[in-house]
Amino acid sequence: MQWQRGLIAAGACFCLLHSPPMLLAGGATGRPSALAEASPREILTAAFSNRYSVDLVSRIKLVMYGRRGQQRERTLVAASKVVNGRVYSIGRLVSPAYLRDMTVLMMERSDRGGDAFIFFPSLDKVRRITTAQRSDAFFGSDVTYEDIEQQRADDFEIDSMKEEIFRGEAIYRIKARPSRRENYEQVIFAVAQKDAALLNIQYYKRGSNEAFRIIDAPREDMVVLGGHVLPTRINVENHVRGTRTEVLLTKMSADHEIPDRIFSVRTLESRSPIPQLP
Repeated sequence: MQWQRGLIAAGACFCLLHSPPMLLAGGATGRPSALAEASPREILTAAFSNRYSVDLVSRIKLVMYGRRGQQRERTLVAASKVVNGRVYSIGRLVSPAYLRDMTVLMMERSDRGGDAFIFFPSLDKVRRITTAQRSDAFFGSDVTYEDIEQQRADDFEIDSMKEEIFRGEAIYRIKARPSRRENYEQVIFAVAQKDAALLNIQYYKRGSNEAFRIIDAPREDMVVLGGHVLPTRINVENHVRGTRTEVLLTKMSADHEIPDRIFSVRTLESRSPIPQLP
């Protein structure tokens, strides 16, 4: 079923929003950016770290807009943590009521692959999700598993990099091709020069000059939290479907204690609590 396949992304829109303190010199402290002398691959590595490498507890709302203007919402609580250099994430739906307590667990493996599991309370079962479903949508939204899984610069062949101005801000525009060209042929990343924030991503199908999906994180909706620059709103547009999704982080904390033990299948099976913000 589509809603079951889509749950691969349910608990982890939280992974869209992580950033590292080591490359925030230009924005957070006023010192020259550490990216100034970096190679395109190093800059892309920093941008991916911006999205994945921080311990974070959050509350997230997904607002989905259909082609005819219809609107649906989903709310989840989530926690992410870097454990031994790998990103672990867990998220649990709290609304709507008929989906409450569905939980997704994702764990990056040492080989840089990933394991994903989902708990269905109506079935009282945990099911493993395969990476073949990485392009599936979350409840018909425009967020996919690939959007929220840990990405590495080594997963892309970099074609070019230019320095440009994007919405009044200096950026590096990096054009690349994914090693696995299953869902798109080319992608363009807009990375802020001052702090490695990933401001915009555009995905292209083979032979097309127009992006079919765009992920946008407006600078005006970013905050500095615990030494990290984090977006509180992300817009995801699908031009093929004519739909869009807003990812809203209504609450965030980088100070919460997150026990390693919650990132386990046992947590799903026992419905154990996960860290939440008041």
